[in-house]
Formats: sequence, structure tokens, C-alpha cells
Amino acid sequence: MNLITSIILSLLLGSLALVKKALTPAALLVAIIFSFIIAFFGGLTPFIILVIVFLGSIITKLFNKKQIKEKRKLIQIISNVGLPTLSIILFHLEKNDIYLLIYASIMAESLADTLASDIGVLSKKDPINILTWHRSLKGLSGNISLLGLFSSLIGSILISLIYFIGIKNDLISSLIILLSGFIGSLIDSFLGAILQVKYKCSKCKKITEKRKHCNQKTNYYQGIKWIDNNMVNLLSNLIIFVILCLLYV
Repeated sequence: MNLITSIILSLLLGSLALVKKALTPAALLVAIIFSFIIAFFGGLTPFIILVIVFLGSIITKLFNKKQIKEKRKLIQIISNVGLPTLSIILFHLEKNDIYLLIYASIMAESLADTLASDIGVLSKKDPINILTWHRSLKGLSGNISLLGLFSSLIGSILISLIYFIGIKNDLISSLIILLSGFIGSLIDSFLGAILQVKYKCSKCKKITEKRKHCNQKTNYYQGIKWIDNNMVNLLSNLIIFVILCLLYV
């Protein structure tokens, strides 16, 4: 994709984020830079994949009123789009399509995880903890539901289809993307259950991922203190990145 078109498309995506008030100023700037890199070095289809993942995060928030006003911060953009952007840069430098496959796989995981989290909480039944298989509270990392799993699968299928149509008509590659997205979201749940820090509200006794609850500071409950949801997302993306690189080698 040529320079001017890449700039226009990245600015249009940034404008959409600005209108929707989806990002903080720093996050918006980095998102525009990342989107330009993806469009300029990757081409139209990788940019379309980025737009689909971005729109997915906006649309699903409409179903969850508590998250509509939450703006994505810089660390969230880096955690979710940093490795995909690196994959596009490697594709440009190495001229190897494997990095387009890795890019699509990580983005499939991001969309799958977003749909599983934001749509899964709408399930009428309480979710199941992926480690204990006991009922748990909605909204906590490490939980899964049938609705969430189905949403995750749909997101993975969507990205694999876009790759198949726009980049390479190869069923094996598309299947790898589909499995990477779906399995990656499960890996995210495992990491969330095992590693992610959780807190307990001293007032209502509810387990939460927030440092504040009921207008007061929460107490440490479990997990590694420096591993929050952003770090879990980064780790799950990194695992998919490393696995696919090793498979290629």
C-alpha cells in the first residue's frame, strides 16, 4: 500500500477512535503509528483485520454498559497490537509470508479474547473457572462460559476467513489461524486464572481485578502482583508468536 493511502487510512481509524472516545491521547497516538505501519508494510488485508479487531472491541462494549466509558490506555495498545505490528515489520524485512500468518493468528486471538470476555459476561449462568471447573463470579479472568467459547470461535473463524480471501487461499494456514485464535483465548484464560493478580473488597467481600471497589482500596487476594490483564494479554500473544515461529523453523 502506498504512503499516502496508508496515512489516510491510519488517520481515519484514529479519527474513529477519537469520535468514540475509545483511547487516551497517548494510546491514540501509538495506535495511529501502529496502524500506519500495518497498512504501509502489510497491505490492505492486514489493515482490514486490524479494523475488524478494533470494531469488535467497540461493538461488544455496547452490550456491557459498565465498560463503555473506559478508555483504552497506552499499555493496552502495546499489549494487544505491539507483537502484531512487530510481525508486520518482520514480514517487510524478511519478505516471508509466515509473518503475515503470525500477524493474523495473534489478531485472531485478540478478537477471540475480546468477544469471549465482553459477550461471555452476558451469559445467564455464572461462568466456570477454567482450573477448578467450579462456578465463579462474572467478569473475572480465568472464567469461561459456553457463550464466551462460542463467541471466541466466531471471532477466530472471521479472521481466518479474511486471511483466506485476502492473503492466501490455503486451508491449512486458515486452520492454523482459527486454532491459534481459539486456543490462544483459552491460554489467556489459563494465565488469567493462574497468574493474574486479584483483589478482595474489604467492604462487600467481592473478588475483583480492580485496585478500588466500593470507593475504597482493595486488599491483595491472589496472583502475581505485577501481572494484570494487560500483561496476560501480552503473554498469551507472545506464546502464540513463539509457538508459530518454532513450528515454522
